[in-house]
Amino acid sequence: MVSSYYESSAKVQRYIKEGRGQGFGVDYIPWTMTHEYSSKGRATRLLGVKIPRIFHMQSDLQYRAFLLFEFQSKSSLIDIRETFPLLDVMEVVDDTTNLRLDKFRDKKTNEPFVITTNFLLTVKDVGGSERYIARTIKNTTELKRKITWEKLEIERRYWNEKGVEWKIITEKQLSRQLAKNIEWVRETLLEGNVDGIDKERLSTLLLRELYYNENQPIKQVLKKFDKNEGLQKGTGLFLFRNLIAKKEVRVDMRQVIDFSSTVGKLIL
Repeated sequence: MVSSYYESSAKVQRYIKEGRGQGFGVDYIPWTMTHEYSSKGRATRLLGVKIPRIFHMQSDLQYRAFLLFEFQSKSSLIDIRETFPLLDVMEVVDDTTNLRLDKFRDKKTNEPFVITTNFLLTVKDVGGSERYIARTIKNTTELKRKITWEKLEIERRYWNEKGVEWKIITEKQLSRQLAKNIEWVRETLLEGNVDGIDKERLSTLLLRELYYNENQPIKQVLKKFDKNEGLQKGTGLFLFRNLIAKKEVRVDMRQVIDFSSTVGKLIL
C-alpha cells in the first residue's frame, strides 16, 4: 500500500513503477541504489551468499552490518531487504502531529522524501514461524543531530504499529575485526571450487588432519596438507577458510586469526 502522501511525487511514482521496495529474496529491488546517493563512507555493491542478488549499502557501517546479519544468523535467516521504504507511513502511524514530516522534503521541489529503514530481515524462529526484524544503522556521531532523532522516531512508531521489532545499531555493536574476518571467509562461498578440486572430500580430509594434529601450529598443518595431497600452495588455507564460513570449524572471529597458534588453541 502506498500512502496518498506520496501521490504528488513524480519520483516516488516512478520508483514504484520500477518495482523498488517491492519483491522478496532475489527479486527484491532496494528503494535506492549505490550510485544514486552521496555517502560519508564507501558505498558498496555486494553479491549475497544466502540470497544471490546484488545488495546496495551506502556506508561501511551498513556493509559491516550486512556481513554480520548474513553470517551470524545464516541458519535462520530467510531474507534481507536493504533500504526498505515506509510507503504507507501516514496510514500506519496514527499520531503524526509531532513527527515533523515537513522537514523531510526536497527544498527545491517540495516533494516529500520517502522514509526508509536500512534493513528489514525475515527470520525463522525455533518453532518454524517467520517474523520480521527491522534494523537501523547509525554512527554515534549522527545521533547527536536532532533531525536524526526525528527520523528515528518516525521509524520507531511505524514499526511499533506494525508489531515488528526495531532497533538501532551503532559502530559499537559492529566489530571491525569480526566483519573483516567474515569478509575473508565468505569469499570462499562465492568462488566455488579451486581449480576443479573435490572441495567436499578434501574438506573432510582436512578436518581429520586438524583433529589429529591439535598440538601443531595451524600454518604447518595446512602446509603439510597441501604437500601430502599434492595440492597447489594455499589450497589448504582456502579449505580452512571455507570450513569456517560453513561453520564446520569455529574460531574466535572477533580476534585476528593467528596461524602460528596451535590447532587446539585456535579452534574452539
